[in-house]
Amino acid sequence: MSAMTFVWLSVLLVCVQANCKWQFGNSCYQLLTETMTFDKALQACSAMGGGLVVPNSKNENQFIWEEIASNLMTDGRVWIGCIDKDKQGKWMYAADAGKRCKFDGWSPGEPNVPIILAEECAQMWGFHSGKWVDIQCRELASVICEYYSSLDVTCRQADADGRFA
Repeated sequence: MSAMTFVWLSVLLVCVQANCKWQFGNSCYQLLTETMTFDKALQACSAMGGGLVVPNSKNENQFIWEEIASNLMTDGRVWIGCIDKDKQGKWMYAADAGKRCKFDGWSPGEPNVPIILAEECAQMWGFHSGKWVDIQCRELASVICEYYSSLDVTCRQADADGRFA
């Protein structure tokens, strides 16, 4: 590994830690409470160096839901980074169309088969106790960005000056 690569990785990890609010395994999460469409949510997370959250297990989904329930002051609608835009019923990572979403936390009756509406994006909903629903991508919801590291990263919140407590 070159010295430049090492410096870049160090800066990346500091940025990830500065944006991190919660940690589960090797993932850190940042809640954006401004509501936005699915496409805007993808752009916002990408601009921050992360991706739209995709829970990969029942435990991770529950952890995320508990954090949302205790921190979100809206109706608890949060985008999940899984879509079925290419093939109805085949839920893929929005950031990697070739990778299937491994875990699903669908609410009973979801995902439904739309008759008229194109419900191609997924949300975690407070009304469904954190279970997922499929919905139109143009709807508005809050966002959780996920940052992943294969390294053992401890997330800490930085103060306004960028220093860690």
